[in-house]
Amino acid sequence: MVKHAAIERLDFLLYDYFLNLLENRISDELVVVAIDDSSLQAMGRWPWSRKVHAKMLDRLTELKARVVGFDVLFSEAETTDPLADRIFADAIARSDVTVLAVAPTNPLPGKHIGEVLPLPILAESAAALGHVDFEIDSDGLCRSFYLYAGMDDARWPTFTLAMANVAGDSIPLSRDNKTVNRESVSWLRSGRYLIPYDANQGGIETISAYQLLHDDEAADKVAGRYVLVGSTATGLGDVISTPVSQNHQRMPGVQLNAHVLSGLLGGNLLKEMNQDTHLYLTLLITGLVTFLLSSTRFPVSVVLFLVAVIGIPVGAGLTLSVTQVWFAPAASMVPLLIGIPLWGVWLHRHEKSVNRQLSVRMHDQATHHAVTGLPNQYALEEYLRKLTASDAEQANITALIIIHVKWLNSTGSIIGRSAGNQLLQMIARLLRDVVRSDDIVSHLGGDDFGVLVQGLNDIESADVVAQNLLGIMQQPIAFEEASMFLAPCIGMSIWPDESEDGEALLRDAKIAVFRARMQGAESVCRYSPQIAKEVEQGSQLERALIFALERNEFEVYYQPQVITETGRIFGVEALLRWHNPELGLVYPSAFIPVAEHTGLIRTIGLWVLRTACQQVQQWNSQGLGPIQLAVNLSPLQFSDKNLVDEVRRCLVDSGLEPDYLELEITESAVMQNLAEATNAMRLLKEQGVKLAIDDFGTGYSSLSNLQHFPLDRIKIDQSFTREFQQNENVKEITLMIIEMAKRLKLKVIAEGVETEAQADHLQQYGCDGLQGYYYSHPVPASELTVILDGGDSKQQR
Repeated sequence: MVKHAAIERLDFLLYDYFLNLLENRISDELVVVAIDDSSLQAMGRWPWSRKVHAKMLDRLTELKARVVGFDVLFSEAETTDPLADRIFADAIARSDVTVLAVAPTNPLPGKHIGEVLPLPILAESAAALGHVDFEIDSDGLCRSFYLYAGMDDARWPTFTLAMANVAGDSIPLSRDNKTVNRESVSWLRSGRYLIPYDANQGGIETISAYQLLHDDEAADKVAGRYVLVGSTATGLGDVISTPVSQNHQRMPGVQLNAHVLSGLLGGNLLKEMNQDTHLYLTLLITGLVTFLLSSTRFPVSVVLFLVAVIGIPVGAGLTLSVTQVWFAPAASMVPLLIGIPLWGVWLHRHEKSVNRQLSVRMHDQATHHAVTGLPNQYALEEYLRKLTASDAEQANITALIIIHVKWLNSTGSIIGRSAGNQLLQMIARLLRDVVRSDDIVSHLGGDDFGVLVQGLNDIESADVVAQNLLGIMQQPIAFEEASMFLAPCIGMSIWPDESEDGEALLRDAKIAVFRARMQGAESVCRYSPQIAKEVEQGSQLERALIFALERNEFEVYYQPQVITETGRIFGVEALLRWHNPELGLVYPSAFIPVAEHTGLIRTIGLWVLRTACQQVQQWNSQGLGPIQLAVNLSPLQFSDKNLVDEVRRCLVDSGLEPDYLELEITESAVMQNLAEATNAMRLLKEQGVKLAIDDFGTGYSSLSNLQHFPLDRIKIDQSFTREFQQNENVKEITLMIIEMAKRLKLKVIAEGVETEAQADHLQQYGCDGLQGYYYSHPVPASELTVILDGGDSKQQR
């Protein structure tokens, strides 16, 4: 029975959801010996000599493994050592419980599928052979396998069934007589079953091949157990997407076989309902629900419709849980979902479409933006004037949301005008698609868009709408075979609660979006009198900031960084403070966004770098070191083409050795343009300067990207430090960051350490360095000199 693609996709989604709810657990009777990255690093590049496999198998035989399955194809003779295959065959014979893999070939265009068998010398010694062919569904996920498959005759048992047979375990499974062709009449399959995946990604007990040969404690785990040997190393062997894969990660074939073997041993394999039974049951359910709906009136019919739509998939899930049989419910749901509401929805959408077309024809050239076709600012002002004359005593409120869109990095400068117009049109379409049909989307000019939302019950509802728009605008946009990221800032004003009329509503929304832009973060700012006051203060701050450097109002503070094991200070981070005669002490959180907005951050950042280099060199020359200096680079500094030359001049002028300087770069600055960022870091590394990723875990990067960057250190964001003791998820993320950094030979420092317990835990986790109030607040150079001279990093607690 051929399914429609949409129905099949819905069935897949529902099955995957219920599968993840099942309490399937990997059997403790099996263990995976992984040919992983650490083993390749320790034992040499792949492929290994068959002598290595023989050594591993002898080790497993010595440890009395119950049965051993090599999920590795040994179809070609080893050319480097003619005796290696014989040595491996002898090891297989000694084992007497070894299963080898058989697989179909991927046929070339115009060619028939073939069969990949082990070398005859190996196959003759093996206890059994089994196929490793899995079914890949139309959405690219693997959900099922066949008990038997083979060329012209489905004679090979599946790899894990062969292992169970060798171990002498009785697996009571039915092998149906129906065979299925795979891309060719020559490769046949029979006995389809669904795989009972364990949603717990860490449920499979695994030891590495290196541990097997060199770690007796780890190797003892294989005694009396089923042992699957296969590759989990990056780029080696087959990897397959599964319903329990997370973050688009694929599952290595050996782990996939482990799930199948666990299902065989536990007797919890799943099976899809027979097609004839499924058809009869689908017709019965659809007919019964249709009859009941036609026999009832509104609103009972609506309740019954909702119960049916929800109850059918819930019943399928319960059936799967209780009987281990999957009834695909989409064929019963779709006719109900489409047929019954279709007529009413069509009438409603048709009426709205006619009204919308008439409105567009009336407001075209004078009231719409030439590029996007959206109402322009004039049209918005015209509508707001009508809003002023309306009844302000109505219970509902109106929100005006202005969205300022900024291209991440320098996208606006590298695309042409026509491409820029296409991007604006895509944004316009996106906004029109996500707002309600009666909301007004306008293009105010340049990169500013407006959304007028009426009929809201309260201010909280307006906040929800604005936050939803922010989240949507932060999603990547597919453009010219690439994904482009936007950096939206949103300002919002409310009528009649905060803005007195339509003109004030527009003015206040512009003030709010200006404030959001000044903050520099992708956020929503709702207008209030306090916001207006802060914008005015920001303007005052900007005027004062222009002359702050020449008036010598800046001062560099330093916060110690200590070695985790000893508590000794090995470095300091330079942090800027501003002492203004009128404003007092101004913290970076207040003036850095203004400096970035005005472009003054380049000049200020260079001054901080030069001043800090001179101070640290002075400490080192006085014998208070060696002290390493960490200086933050803003995204604008990092994108400056003169950065490398400026860093070189600062080092030369101060006399500080390059390896005592560490430049901290934020994740967002790196991810804006990977190619340019990688090149800039390479040039800095050539100068001998160290590089670190600051606030790691809060931006757009991933651990997989770290291998491409010439980094020396990762700095774990203080949000992780604060929460990892209370939040298990944060703890696991922190451990993963530290572990991956160690594998990449990167140092790790955690910021925001405020308690002894945090320091102790981070030490146990393997963190190299610590920084935070537990050791010292940021202090002026004179105070830190005293700390360095006394050798106590905790004097400032």
